[in-house]
Amino acid sequence: MIKLNCGAGVGPLSGWINIDLEKSPGVDLIVDLGAGLPFADASVDFIHSEDFLSCLPRIEQVRCFLREARRVLRPAGCMRLLLPSLERLTQAWRERPDWLVEQWRKSVGLPLDPPTAGHLVNLALKLNPGFFFDRETLERLVGEAGFRLREVEFGRSGHAPLRDIDLRHPAQSVSVYYECDPLPAR
Repeated sequence: MIKLNCGAGVGPLSGWINIDLEKSPGVDLIVDLGAGLPFADASVDFIHSEDFLSCLPRIEQVRCFLREARRVLRPAGCMRLLLPSLERLTQAWRERPDWLVEQWRKSVGLPLDPPTAGHLVNLALKLNPGFFFDRETLERLVGEAGFRLREVEFGRSGHAPLRDIDLRHPAQSVSVYYECDPLPAR
């Protein structure tokens, strides 16, 4: 069974091929994931990506990664994506601004201390090298690549290898969890 952890960075997974752009402890393979995947067609069982997709600086790199993920996944495979959600970020800014600032201070790890939630949202949008996805945009992109998008719960999956591997809990983030099922080839 081949399992890829794409954008592994600080979260390598045991028993997975941990891939990142830069070498760090636990990274097995150095690859520019926005330019392609060095695996044969339909050779991979599972792909996991936590907070990686939103770090790609250009939307074409996102499209390339998604197309490549579809190419390498077996027909019965699955890709799990964990992403910061634009909807959850803006909802927290409107409804729970103090919580949003508290979570940033606890878990983002940047040496910045935003005084207000509005300041935080502006920092988040400026500092993120890529894209904060809303569901509609992500659904279109994964659909173009040949996937069906399903929102799933933290740590839960119909696929045993994808269970309990999420690092960022929803009570401590604005993350959303998805699984992408390959659509039949057209």
